[in-house]
Amino acid sequence: MVLILIIDCLAVAWLCATAARRGFEATLPVAAFLLMLFPVESQIKLPGLLDLTTQRIVVATLVVLYFSKGREGNRGSGGSPLPFKNLITLVIVWMLVASANSVVPDVSFKSTLSQCLDYFVPYYIFAKSVTKVQTVNKILYGFVASMFVCSIFGMLEVYRNWTVLSLFPSMSHHFSDLPGAVTDRGVRAQSTFGHPILFGAALALAIPIALYLLTVVQSKGQRVFVWIAILSMVLCIYQTESRGPWLALGMSLALLLFLGEKQMRKTLSVIALLTMAVLVLRPGVWHTIADLYGETMSTDTAQGESYQWRYVLFNISKQELSKSFSRSLWGYGPESFYYLGLTTEALSDGEMHTVKVESCDSAVVELMMDTGYVGFSLIVLVLLRTAVATFRNRRKLPPPANALCSIFLVNIVAFCFLMTNVQLFGWGQQSYMLWVLIALAMTYPAIVCSPVMAGGSSQIAPVLVDALSS
Repeated sequence: MVLILIIDCLAVAWLCATAARRGFEATLPVAAFLLMLFPVESQIKLPGLLDLTTQRIVVATLVVLYFSKGREGNRGSGGSPLPFKNLITLVIVWMLVASANSVVPDVSFKSTLSQCLDYFVPYYIFAKSVTKVQTVNKILYGFVASMFVCSIFGMLEVYRNWTVLSLFPSMSHHFSDLPGAVTDRGVRAQSTFGHPILFGAALALAIPIALYLLTVVQSKGQRVFVWIAILSMVLCIYQTESRGPWLALGMSLALLLFLGEKQMRKTLSVIALLTMAVLVLRPGVWHTIADLYGETMSTDTAQGESYQWRYVLFNISKQELSKSFSRSLWGYGPESFYYLGLTTEALSDGEMHTVKVESCDSAVVELMMDTGYVGFSLIVLVLLRTAVATFRNRRKLPPPANALCSIFLVNIVAFCFLMTNVQLFGWGQQSYMLWVLIALAMTYPAIVCSPVMAGGSSQIAPVLVDALSS
């Protein structure tokens, strides 16, 4: 408890001091760093109320600073319309409808309130407060710096058998409590996240961001730091032994080979050569990857059963939702999945047995079950519209301004893919990253065209305005 209080006080002091010295907008990169760094275990429990996590302390501090300092310092952006204002309002309304009809209303209303405070409030603040490309780059730098620190913790976990989570009160997570979820593949890097696959998912998003930063950082020291961060994050995503994040990162890097600028493609070529060298010099790495793939394709292994379980979950959700038209519309209520007592038939020892459903390794399934097809469709619409807008902005903005659009696009695509692999939507540090990235992706074109862009220069603003209006 003492450690958590110290962390919370230091986080508030850092944000307030930054706002006092450099203005509210300068607090956003600090907030991005802090939101990704701390585990959910860093919390003060308030019986009957929402638990006071360090992230919520950070968000609450941002809200106070925004209304006291942010709006007067960012009048230009503060008057601009909020992207997805109506759509996100509809998402919130539908979550309330689903909560009102939930099988566990108290749990669902608490979950809805939690998501509004944890993700929609930061989305609003970041979308309304960033006025300079320089700030965008610093926010992304904050994400990478935080994931670098988490990677250090991950390496200590794997190579020194010490976990930073041992400093915090232990907590249970729905899918980390399953027998063998963490130990069936030996020691897996988890760092400050709720599960290795969540850590891997955050790394899969952060590595492309770091590749972009290599194209914009100017000092030699920053370039060295970003390279060290990239190598550390690549090592840690391997040590998570999580197939979904591996595939998501591979997809992102492959897309960047086509979408990235010349300098980024050169960087990807260097990383590809380093990867090939590691596979040749350390054949055990290749054997680990190949063995995990072989086990995934086999139905007689824990990894194979885990892979097949995703398809079983999807079928279970379709069957349950088809039982009632109203449930197919608004589901069973946010965070209700684990209270439904679902069962399925599974083959064991040559006989069929009834098995209790104790995990939901798919954000897609949980969204459908919790908020029905309508709620799921609204979230899909947010992600899809972000991806489409980002793709269009990449085509409209001239280089090098459009390079960041490629990063936003591959991260949205990667997150959507990961949603089919694990329940990572609506909780955890990676969800903070998602909503901040959506806010930046949707406001970036206007920021680039702003006269205060990137430290105050507006020389290319007329060119960008012409490109966007064409």
